[in-house]
Amino acid sequence: MPLEEIGSLLWALLVTCLILVLAYWFTKRVVGRTALGGRWKGRHLTVLEQITVGKEQKLLLVRMGERLYFLAVTPGGVTTLRELSEEEAAPWMTQDPQTTGGSDSFVQALRRVLEQRKR
Repeated sequence: MPLEEIGSLLWALLVTCLILVLAYWFTKRVVGRTALGGRWKGRHLTVLEQITVGKEQKLLLVRMGERLYFLAVTPGGVTTLRELSEEEAAPWMTQDPQTTGGSDSFVQALRRVLEQRKR
């Protein structure tokens, strides 16, 4: 094998590795925040938890000031499912928005809300 072919092969391998590393970084840094339940914090709104329930459908727990809301997000729009009472919101109100909340608490609260909606 001539030296030029080996150099060309190594260059292609290096570029491929670089593309894979950048794709991994982009996925973790940018996409991972929303897709994997990361928090988005604005001046007045914070997405505390989110669960994907279907293609382009999510359930969100959003803090607005001192209030928490369950929201359903679909391609057709955003629907407020319920505002949480002070008792239900207590676990999230005491948490620092920068720390990750327990997903079990979110699932339990979601089940309570869905059971109440059935009644």
